Amino acid sequence: MRAILLALLILQSTAPVPDSAAERAFASAVNEDRLRRDVRELVAIGPRMGGTPSGDRASAYLADYFRGLGLPTETFTDPAALAHWEERWRVQLASGEAIESAWPYGFSPSTAGTRRGPLIAVPNLETPVAAWRGAVLYTPAGVGRGYDALARSPFRPIAILTSSPNTPPRYMDWARIGELPARADNDVPVFGVSYLDGRTLASAAGRGDAEVSLAAHAQQGSPRTVVATLPGREPDKYYLVCAHGDSDSGGPGADDNASGVATVMEMARVLAGLTKSGAVPKPRYAIAFAIWGSEYRSTKAYIERQGADLTRLAGVLNFDETGTGAERDAIYFESNDVPWNASLLRTLESVAADYAWQPGFWTEYTTNPSQGGTDSYAFLPRQYKGEGYTTLQIPATTIYTAAWDHLAQVKQTPGWESKGTPTPSVLEIDYSVYYHSAGDTPENTTEREPQNMVKAAKAAGIGLLRLDR
Repeated sequence: MRAILLALLILQSTAPVPDSAAERAFASAVNEDRLRRDVRELVAIGPRMGGTPSGDRASAYLADYFRGLGLPTETFTDPAALAHWEERWRVQLASGEAIESAWPYGFSPSTAGTRRGPLIAVPNLETPVAAWRGAVLYTPAGVGRGYDALARSPFRPIAILTSSPNTPPRYMDWARIGELPARADNDVPVFGVSYLDGRTLASAAGRGDAEVSLAAHAQQGSPRTVVATLPGREPDKYYLVCAHGDSDSGGPGADDNASGVATVMEMARVLAGLTKSGAVPKPRYAIAFAIWGSEYRSTKAYIERQGADLTRLAGVLNFDETGTGAERDAIYFESNDVPWNASLLRTLESVAADYAWQPGFWTEYTTNPSQGGTDSYAFLPRQYKGEGYTTLQIPATTIYTAAWDHLAQVKQTPGWESKGTPTPSVLEIDYSVYYHSAGDTPENTTEREPQNMVKAAKAAGIGLLRLDR
């Protein structure tokens, strides 16, 4: 018992003590209008995929932004890989009716001008037949393995149009965007279309032709990662605040992940300004702000570049999808099943509890177990859905307000049941209606719920003020 009491006393004596004046100053300085503007400007650059022209323009934009804050900034050229981008495309019926929702899948090949063929509706792509040769196929099914079978057959169509997942009310007016095998020699372009446009195509099939055109590129390209640093008082360690800069699906990517990038930008702006003015003390350890040129690939490159210096990394706060939420007013902190995340996540949870229900903050919060699928997992081992790029026990979390494209139920890690959610044992994780789709525009996501980015910036910024004193 004495040992337990002593451990509790040690924990209390070493726990970060909130500086309420600094926290209030940080929270007051987070600016919703700037966050909205940053997302709009990022989306206007293009999909920002690593190794593409829009990715390069985005990295230059971000480097200029961080340097404008007075922060030492570096741009790293990550290892080259096959990259893809589209310049223009069009899908229409022979009547002239355009399929406005059509969006090309990643690594779709160019059509070399406009091509026309009979529109045929098929349930799936599994068994190619002679009638498909030179046709435009519409299917409500996924492309998946059927694409490779079709590419190997002599019955290749001009193009494939798919309304997958074809499960209303999801993706009713906007196309889900997928990706073909990452290679430069794909034969058949694929376009995602909305559920409603899928109904139009199904009705028109067998009664006329369809026309498609696509100007696309697939070639080697190097993502560019931008890292800016707010110096600390001591050189021993540093914190990393980050987000992937690409749109992930190759679409507009307002929520996924211009919202995460904007959140990093705003945190850097506020912390740099407040430390310069003296309203917030200079952090004990440096804070690095990183925007990855390509999700996962650039984080892996970063870990390899850091080498032994990675031992100085005190914690990773990653942002992914902080710009929307379909059903809840919640903020989530990922990976409470990782033992060495305890101090980091308990601090963020305490911030969430201290400010819950106050104006400008959140009404629901919780930590949750690892789900995978974002850059914090580059720093975690495989048993916690990590990538295994390092064996170091680096605390790493993702802060978000939505994940995936449907409401998920996740069993909570024992001992982490939160008072901040009405379902503490089986969590309900909010989602984006526009996940990986052509509908992930500012008008549909971040313009409707800009307060989500504000909340994410406040939670992480105040958390850092407590951790990095």
